[in-house]
Amino acid sequence: MKEAGENRRLLIYHPAGVFFALAAAIAVTLPWLWLLPLEDPWLAHVRLGLFGFGGIAISGYIMTAQKAWTGRAFPVPALLAGGLALGGRLASLGFPAHLWPIILFSLPVAIMVAWPVLQARRWDKLPLATVPLVLVAAEILLPDLPELAGFLPVALAVLILAVGGRLVRSFVMEGHRRRGLDMRRGPPLWQGIVPLVVGLLCDDVIGMLALFAAMAWVAARSLEGMRLGEANRMLCLGYAGLVPGILAIAAARAGLVPQLVQVHALTMATMGPMILAIAARTTMRRSPEGELLPRRRHWSALWLMFGAAALRCLAALPGQMPMALLPAGIAWSAAWMLFLSVQIQALAMPTPFPVLSARRLS
Repeated sequence: MKEAGENRRLLIYHPAGVFFALAAAIAVTLPWLWLLPLEDPWLAHVRLGLFGFGGIAISGYIMTAQKAWTGRAFPVPALLAGGLALGGRLASLGFPAHLWPIILFSLPVAIMVAWPVLQARRWDKLPLATVPLVLVAAEILLPDLPELAGFLPVALAVLILAVGGRLVRSFVMEGHRRRGLDMRRGPPLWQGIVPLVVGLLCDDVIGMLALFAAMAWVAARSLEGMRLGEANRMLCLGYAGLVPGILAIAAARAGLVPQLVQVHALTMATMGPMILAIAARTTMRRSPEGELLPRRRHWSALWLMFGAAALRCLAALPGQMPMALLPAGIAWSAAWMLFLSVQIQALAMPTPFPVLSARRLS
């Protein structure tokens, strides 16, 4: 009966409803911050992108997953936590080099995210649950260490490979089980993490080969769920966004593209599609057979996002197409507006259960 009562709560009272909507709203504004009379547009853009869009989306996922980890719903009202997160982002726009928005707003939210997992002694989930705290520390250091703006997208790519790889595998296994298919043993997660870490740490030929091995591993894992339902196909395509991100790391290291291409490939082609593929599961249609079905606006948003990433990277190449900046920004904002149009409409509806997957078969 407790689960049924939970189902009757409106999505606006659930972290997945509030935090995914906030992340999307922030994403819409990101390309246009440069047009505002801000004290430091670059710092505001980095803080709103990495710690606002990325940090709020990660927090929303962790808050949503906590019920499966701890057996209890998130203990703080989602609207309160969301209000703090939004307050911190708005304050950081006006005061991009100040610490008080982080201390007053972002830090309490990060503690809220980690505390239930710590209290439940789920030590295996604690590294992920403390990611928002790590982001808070990084945001505090950012004004004095601007190189963090280039390092953090790489670190988030490692996080996506590890957490996303486990998530993809879980939903792929569920897809096989639903269809009564034998689950083939796929490549273990460590075979993707180790090459990526080695590739990031080594600047020589071995490092380059390791990066290509990591790309091959991501491609293999992404292919696992392509034929196991539309939602799994979208999730696997989002996870496959790691391939252009890692490729951009290799190209930047070889001097073939500027560092800015690497940053935008990791944020727009890797981080954006993966966040969308996970967040969209909250508002996908649910078939009587228990399958998640992405909406047309979800698919349109995904393809627009990949197009925006390609245009933005093209615009960053020396002497190429600076005019591509405008269509890249329009495509990126349009993608998140499409997602947001579905999310806002769903906020007034009951929260689905399970939130990020369809009804489980008995």
